[in-house]
Amino acid sequence: MTPEGWEWLKGQPQAWEAPPVLQSPTASAHLNLGVQMIGSNIIGNDLVELVAEYMAAHARLELWMGGHEPPLTMRQQLERGRAGSDVLRLAYEAWVEYEAAHRAAGGRLTQLRDRREALKAAVQDATEVLVRLTSDEVV
Repeated sequence: MTPEGWEWLKGQPQAWEAPPVLQSPTASAHLNLGVQMIGSNIIGNDLVELVAEYMAAHARLELWMGGHEPPLTMRQQLERGRAGSDVLRLAYEAWVEYEAAHRAAGGRLTQLRDRREALKAAVQDATEVLVRLTSDEVV
């Protein structure tokens, strides 16, 4: 039996769990993905800039949530956390595909164009979602 006022918890889909490779070096899987991408030396400066913007958007969301007045409800926190997890998954999957394509191409950049554009789009989309989540009208 669900306590009164908590009915919204029933039937919630299982949240995506970040794989172990995103568990370090920090406590944030979002930041760890950014560290992996920037530290890989297989992306150009344009992607480094996008990844840095993604990491900054995540940090701003965390600051916003922690300092929100009045404090966000458990439901608001859960909904934002789920949306953040969803975009993390999409960005991570694009990154994994790009890494695999890079290995297969032997570093020949002309063969990476589609995967590179997909990675850029995923990181940009993820950043936009994180920015939107700092709005009281969201979710």
